[in-house]
Amino acid sequence: MADPAEPKEEATTASMLGLSEDWPEQAADTVLNAVDKVRDVTTGPVVNLSRLLAYIVFGVFPLLTVLVLGIIASVRGLEVATGRAWAAHGILGLLFLSLGAFAWLRRPS
Repeated sequence: MADPAEPKEEATTASMLGLSEDWPEQAADTVLNAVDKVRDVTTGPVVNLSRLLAYIVFGVFPLLTVLVLGIIASVRGLEVATGRAWAAHGILGLLFLSLGAFAWLRRPS
């Protein structure tokens, strides 16, 4: 026999309309999926751009700094080694001229 303390199962409005009993969960999942798709389309490129900028700031900028300081150190070292500033500048000038000529010859036509 049915216990009088338990409520009777009545047909709800949702079941009368042909909806399943977990329709609120399905609706919430649908809304969340739509929001996720919109977020991926809108914020995806922005996240990629911010990563690129972070790589440039933390990767390329220090390398350029090391390159410039290395050139300065080589000029100072050649000045000490040769005893003449013009010789250090001439040696590095010839080095960079030859590197530029090599790159110019290897360029695509």
